[in-house]
Amino acid sequence: MEKISASAPGRVCLFGEDVDYMGLEVITLAVNRRLTIKGRITDNRIIRINLKDFNEELEFKNELQLIQSKRDYIASSFNIFQPFLNRSFGAEIEVSSSVPIGKGLSSSSAFCSALVGFFDKAAKLQSSKKDLALKAYFAEVVNLGEAGGMMDHFASILGNVQYLECRDPYFNEKLNVKFTGLVIGDTLEKKETVETIRKRKQEINQGIKEIEEVNKNFSLINFPLKKTQEIYEKTPSVGLRRLIGILGIRDVVRTGYRLMKKGEIKEGKFSELINNHHTLQQKYFENVTRKMQNLIEKSKKAGALGCKLLGSGNGGSFLAYAPRREKEVIESISKGGGDAYLVFQDKGLEYS
Repeated sequence: MEKISASAPGRVCLFGEDVDYMGLEVITLAVNRRLTIKGRITDNRIIRINLKDFNEELEFKNELQLIQSKRDYIASSFNIFQPFLNRSFGAEIEVSSSVPIGKGLSSSSAFCSALVGFFDKAAKLQSSKKDLALKAYFAEVVNLGEAGGMMDHFASILGNVQYLECRDPYFNEKLNVKFTGLVIGDTLEKKETVETIRKRKQEINQGIKEIEEVNKNFSLINFPLKKTQEIYEKTPSVGLRRLIGILGIRDVVRTGYRLMKKGEIKEGKFSELINNHHTLQQKYFENVTRKMQNLIEKSKKAGALGCKLLGSGNGGSFLAYAPRREKEVIESISKGGGDAYLVFQDKGLEYS
């Protein structure tokens, strides 16, 4: 019987949290924490899935599936490919992962990315990587009504360092840079990603509505940050504060992209941008917990050049950029009551 495997990485958002679902640009880096799917194809029309890390098994027929929950990634991904599978298609599938769940490394998107790679191979569609990224996005976000964007799926499927414009036609570019000294600091604080993003998106859209009453020509793509700050000072609101954060992060992304594309992203400038990004998240989204900030300060004392929140915040993980001081930073985070580990830049989706 034919065997199929698919492996997709987790990702670190170098620059761009909270702007991908608003149609702006991001820069991502795939890391060597991966989710792997291995399967043996059968002809009994039954799909059995062993989720090793949860000690759970699922079984369903080769037919369009009813979505059972908000995070029914398997059924959502399978439904995209079911019309293209042989009528007799069945599979014995095993899923294992080293991508931590709920820590800002996008475990759910790695899962959806590996699933679409697996079922695309099973259906013999030979989709392009960009098409697979869009399918993974549809499987996780569109079909399930999630509030996130498509950054994570492009990051996981394309791998390495990617620049992505999260709007039609979804331009992406692999950046020829190699980063080392990347430490993930885990606060061990649980966070609620989906609800946080949903609420934040509502607040940002409210800010856009407010600013359009002042300037009908407002656009997230080109409206100056300074003008937004001036409007906020006259009529402060939560929505406008969130909007300042979005536009500030937008400008950090664009500076990072310009420097990376030119090959001029040195340690000092890279760490400066990381720190600026974190300050914007902390000040305008209020999503950095006291424990995380304490761990970040300890990391910097141990030698980290730059630190920033990962993901939606209010818990979870942060990135510490600590070339040549990785061990010291990991120890400082552990002693401070968190967990930490080194990650490396990695390739994207692999399937065969």
